[in-house]
Amino acid sequence: MAMGSGLAQLGGYPFEVRYSNGSLERARAAADIAADAYVYFSRLFSGVEPDIAVIVADDVDWESRQPYGLPFFNDDVGQIRPGIVVMPAGSGEFWIAIGQDLHEASPGGYTRLLATYPDGEGGLDLQPFFDLVTIHELGHAFEVLGDLRLPTFWLGEIFANLALHAFVATRQSECLSTLEVLSIVGTQSRRLDARMRTEGYSTLEDLETHYTGGDDPMSPLNYVWYQYRWQRIAAEVFDSDGEGGLVRLWDCFHATDRLKSGEVTASSLAALLRTEVSETLGRAIEEWR
Repeated sequence: MAMGSGLAQLGGYPFEVRYSNGSLERARAAADIAADAYVYFSRLFSGVEPDIAVIVADDVDWESRQPYGLPFFNDDVGQIRPGIVVMPAGSGEFWIAIGQDLHEASPGGYTRLLATYPDGEGGLDLQPFFDLVTIHELGHAFEVLGDLRLPTFWLGEIFANLALHAFVATRQSECLSTLEVLSIVGTQSRRLDARMRTEGYSTLEDLETHYTGGDDPMSPLNYVWYQYRWQRIAAEVFDSDGEGGLVRLWDCFHATDRLKSGEVTASSLAALLRTEVSETLGRAIEEWR
């Protein structure tokens, strides 16, 4: 049975919405923000309107190799729609692990997290941040179903983060702190950075090889470390280029194979991005270590 096919439906949106029992409030929150972003992205991206379902699932209905709590987009054959955006209905061990990871690696930064994402009882609640990640996954829906031919996995992640940042900055600027503080704390932790470089993976080439499985797949927390860095790159690109950088990234790769498979390297992409998309983005890829 396709994921979400047996779940309740919520109407009134430009896409299908499904949700687990007891998750109606979270489904409305995810669908509301996704609907606003859907209209925004369609305006920016050639009028594309991807055929998707937004699924808000609890841990019982969660069907993925991803740990419960890590949102994802899936376009595998046999889904209830050509693409599905899957969001967790609430917290779980994965969110707790993110908090513990930063608590150990950056005690001072963790204090900032508590101030930004309080649970009302002295603890950490990352729900507001992950509500915004719905937009990141929607960005992947536009990327994949809109024929954006990005030649590497990591450039797709940067695209989705830039789409997320542009939407929040232009349409929900009051949420910028919610969006940014987690990645700021994550990238500023020298201890976390050193641990990932010695115990995990850290290069863009590592990511292409180990994120999607195969031998020695990376851990979810290692992947989150990459996401911290990509989110900061997205913020820098938006600060320097505004929506224009996002639109140029779309235009550069939309329905076009810009590089032959044998020519795709971080260096070749950096040169193309600097010339046709954003000096800031090209430099960030060139300087990735």
